[in-house]
Amino acid sequence: MNITFPPIQNQKPCKNTFADILVRHVRERHAGNAPAVYTAAWLDRRTWSAIISDHCRPVAKRTAIQFAIALRLTRVETDELLLAAGYALSPAIKEDAVFAYCIEQHIYNLFNVNEVLYDCGLKIIPPK
Repeated sequence: MNITFPPIQNQKPCKNTFADILVRHVRERHAGNAPAVYTAAWLDRRTWSAIISDHCRPVAKRTAIQFAIALRLTRVETDELLLAAGYALSPAIKEDAVFAYCIEQHIYNLFNVNEVLYDCGLKIIPPK
């Protein structure tokens, strides 16, 4: 079986990327105050800058979830953000079910999210 792929050079620039959606939510919910958001997400400026400077950069699922929680996104908004990063919350994955529960119950403090993760025997989000 011979498969050919189109040349990478001809690809269009990334559109509606994770970074685009993230920046939109930061502007809408925090008047563009990015430091408040990445600090609330327990992430550093370096991570924020890497995401924003390269809009097509892959992002870890937990990083995307941390931003969703810090931004206090609804479940629908969280799903949109995760989808842009290539992820989804699956009810079949215990950790995903916990994150979905926290978002649906408006548990937006990462210390409280960690309590739920710990109580379920899951790996907590390390504070920064």
